[in-house]
Order: sequence, then structure tokens, then C-alpha cells
Amino acid sequence: MRLPHLITAIVFCSSMQGGLACASDVVKSNPQKVYMHYMPWYETPDTLGSGQWGWHWRMNTQNPNIMDGDGRRQIASHFYPMIGPYASSDPDVIEYHLLLMKFSGVDGVMIDWYGVQGTNGDITNLLANSNALVDRIGDFGLDFSVVLEDRFSANIGQAEANVAYLRDNYFPRSEYVRVGDGDDPLLAVFGPITFQQETQWTQILSQGNEPIAFLPLWYESADAGANARGEYAWIYEDESQDNHLDHQESFYRYRAGGLEMAGGVAYPGFVDFYAEGGAGSPVPFEIPHHDGQTLDEVLDQAALFSSRVDFLQLATFNDFGEGTMFEPTLETGFDYLLRVQEHTGVSYGQAELELVYRLYVARREYANSAEIVASLDQVSAHLAALEVQEAETLLNAAAPATDYNRDGQVNEEDYLVWASAFGSSAILAGSGADGNYDGIVDAADYTLWRDAATQVGALAATPEPSAVLLSTFLAMAFAPHRRRS
Repeated sequence: MRLPHLITAIVFCSSMQGGLACASDVVKSNPQKVYMHYMPWYETPDTLGSGQWGWHWRMNTQNPNIMDGDGRRQIASHFYPMIGPYASSDPDVIEYHLLLMKFSGVDGVMIDWYGVQGTNGDITNLLANSNALVDRIGDFGLDFSVVLEDRFSANIGQAEANVAYLRDNYFPRSEYVRVGDGDDPLLAVFGPITFQQETQWTQILSQGNEPIAFLPLWYESADAGANARGEYAWIYEDESQDNHLDHQESFYRYRAGGLEMAGGVAYPGFVDFYAEGGAGSPVPFEIPHHDGQTLDEVLDQAALFSSRVDFLQLATFNDFGEGTMFEPTLETGFDYLLRVQEHTGVSYGQAELELVYRLYVARREYANSAEIVASLDQVSAHLAALEVQEAETLLNAAAPATDYNRDGQVNEEDYLVWASAFGSSAILAGSGADGNYDGIVDAADYTLWRDAATQVGALAATPEPSAVLLSTFLAMAFAPHRRRS
């Protein structure tokens, strides 16, 4: 049976950061359900303390406390997140991620989920991070389900406890994905790995106290027997043959149609950091991104076979260690989410994604101003309600791009901040005196400030850059800028 499709706008109202907000469903021309696979495993010194970073940012060889001249931290990835390395529990990060997904036409999140009991030492943090995400999903009108990791369950009792937790805490939520005539909760498993007998899964899933739409990985449903509702595809290739597209086509053409439920997959590539990170080589292949060509090919293929699957899973939003991320990076900009927008058929583009990014930067820059934070909460609510113009107008008023000293006003003091920062780079584009969000404090940022200050009548006389700065303008005009989009 197939998932029901909703194209018309549905409005959800929820409590959102202290006020009532209505989150509207994005209208898409493509009716297929699209879910984003999400990793909740990132930690920073803000969450671990004492300069400690979670393993997924450092692996065994990297030290994010080390920064280069541009402020870029040493992380275990070939890609660098546009907002820098972050903590998964950070509410500003969660807001940023969910709004990016929303304006890309993504219907919900499939959380890589480790449960409440297991042998992995970070299971407590993983659960807290997952719950932090789950608690905000409804605020933005998105849905969620989980992809259960059974590999760390030492025994059936632990696996049962994990499903019982889902039963009591996730399944009752209105945002949890339910499918089929029975409105059953969707539960995928990454494997299964530990439990590979039907009787084991019968015992484990019985803790749900209702029928569960259980989906193992492709070609693994026999491990769950009659408990399996179907399968979902994943990323794979035979390295010597570069045949990842062949594997996907084979699943779509010869496997998916015979399953009661099937999930497709799309990905931008697979370029892991395990060897460089001293974590061995657990994955025997690499799929280059080819400047977005790989994603184009995979999405085109998914569109061709869309009638043979119930949903498409984007793998992944933020697995930086394996280089499969759709999240904006310094290397790829917003390109991958722009391609998702084309696939889902939304009316939004890069401008909306950039607005979401600007909100995140403002959250960081004005974190100590309760008045401005309250305005930013309203910006977020407008975005959740798809009131883009209202959101942009309020953001411009509350956090002007040329308010370089972050006092909420554009005046002569901002010029002094710009002059002292002139020629520097900003690893977080839009921070400091980078008024045009290009990552460089230069003449363009002065011009923006001058025009804004003149417009609001803040200047009796416009300060002019010194002769030394003026002589530097021309040189900087020919200096290479890092790619941002």
C-alpha cells in the first residue's frame, strides 16, 4: 500500500518559543513524500565542556580547537558546514536545519536513532539530542520517524526497551509518520545487524503495542520475516565498477515493485574521512560529488522510478564524516538544497534559504539582547508560516546587516567597527562587519553601511575611509573570494 499524498496547504498551530504560531505546509508540485535522514550526534565544548569535541567532529586524528588563519576549525570531514561545527542540541542550529528543510520541500526527518539502552557510551547524549530535535519539529509543520540502530543493543531486552520508548514518547506524537490503511507508525532499521531472526523481531516489535510498518535495509527483510513491511534503498557501489546508479536502478526496477512498501534514496556522493581520521576503512567505496552531477543523476533516476516507491529518503542531511550531506557547506553553498527544491517542486529558491541563514547569524550575533531575540522569534514564526516578506522585513529591522557593533542601530559607531576589521575574513559569513555575507570585510561592506546610515539619517557627515584603506580597495577587488553559494 502507498503513503497518502498531501499537496494542498495544511496549517498546523503550535506553541512556538513563547507565542502562538501557525506553521504552514509547503505546497509542492511533486506529490512524493521526501524525508531527510538526520544525524543527531554532534557535540562541542558548549555541551561537553573543557574544550572537548564529540568524536564525529574529531574522529581520532583531528582537533577542532585548532583553527587556521581564516578561523576554520580542524574537523574530521572533507567538507565544512557553512555555520561551522555545531552541537546537535543547539536550538538555533535545530531551527536553522528545520527551516532549510521546510523551504526545500522536505516533508519530514528520519532520525538516525540509537534508543534509550545500548552499549555505545554516548547513548544519553544521542537521546537528548534526538529529543531536542523532535520537540521542535512540529513548530515548523514537519513530520518525523526514526531509523533504529540495533547494532549497539547487547540483548533483546535492550532492543525491547528502545521500542517501548518509541511507544511511550514518539508514536503518540501527531508529527510521527504513520502509513497505510492501519495508520501504522513507520519504523526503519539500519540493518538489522544484531538481530537477524524473525522470532527476535516479533518479540522486540511487540513492545509497540500496535502494528508497526517495519522497514529493514534493501535485501535485508528476510532477517525480520513477516515483521518486515518492506525495504528501503541506501548508498552502495562496487568500487572497481563505479556502479552505484546500477544498484539503485536494480532495486527500483526488480525489487521495489514486489514489496508492500519501498523507500528510495538520493545522495550527493560518498566521500568519507575514516582513513584520514584514523578510524580505519569500514566503507570500501567512494562516490565523488562531481560538482553536483552525482546528485543530479540520482535524483533524475529517483524521479523516473517514483511510482515504484512510497517515499524518497535524502541521505543524508549532515553526515560530514561520510561526506553525504545536503546541509550547506563552504564548498557546496546551497546548491544541493536548490536541487532538492527543483525535485520537490516548491516555489522557493536560494533567497529563502539565505534568509534562513541570515536568521541563524542574527541569533548568534544578538544572543545577548533579549529584545532582539524576541523579534527573531517572530521572524522564525513568520518563516514557519511561510510569511517570507514579513520575516525579511522584521529581520532587516531587528538585525540590520550593517549594524556592525550589534547595538540594534546603524550609526557612526558601526563605521569604526568596519574600519578596524577591514581586510579580515569571517568564517561565519555575515558576522562582524561582513554586511554583504561574502565572508570578507571590504569596500562593499562600507558602501552598504554608508547607504544604510544615510537612509536612516544617522549621520551628520558621512565618515570616509582613510587614504590607506582607499588604496587597499582596488587590491582587494581583485583578491579571490571563497565560494559561498
